[in-house]
Amino acid sequence: MNRELEPDPDRLHGEQFNVDVGEFRQGSTLSQWALTRYLIGRAVGESLGIGLAVFGVLGLVAAVLLWWQHWLVPAAVIALGALCVLLMRAVLLALLRRLTALPGTSRRLREIVGETRGDVLRELRRLGLPGRSWTLPLLAWRLIRTRHRRTTFERLRGFDLARAVPPARLDELHLLLQRGTDDPPPRGQW
Repeated sequence: MNRELEPDPDRLHGEQFNVDVGEFRQGSTLSQWALTRYLIGRAVGESLGIGLAVFGVLGLVAAVLLWWQHWLVPAAVIALGALCVLLMRAVLLALLRRLTALPGTSRRLREIVGETRGDVLRELRRLGLPGRSWTLPLLAWRLIRTRHRRTTFERLRGFDLARAVPPARLDELHLLLQRGTDDPPPRGQW
């Protein structure tokens, strides 16, 4: 064994090591762009699902109250509308989960996305965009409307993924997306 490569314990005793390695950027620019759009899309989709569920349940409650008051025709029309809204919600969420799920990563990916949802909303608010659960449908509306689309996209370009996702969670997201599996990586490769 080469003695000059071994540290001298007497010389190292009491010294402090101040090593600054700089900032590490997780993933490529393209993967960060894709991950940002993925997280925003999931947050908007989940909020739309919650909004549709609330609207559908309130419609069913109104239909029951009308039925109880013996207003049968309005109750039936409102109940049918509420059931259509709940069906639309189910289709929307199934489509969203189907389009954004990767084979084998859905369970852990859903957990991580759920953990980062509040941070994503906070970052949207920082950019001056709708960033509350009940206002996210307005973000979707702004992206659909031609008049607001350009300014909304310009603001979305300022989305800082590092502010929305803690570095450890971001590393795990990149590893999950890169590997395409839920299995833990082999020892020493995490």
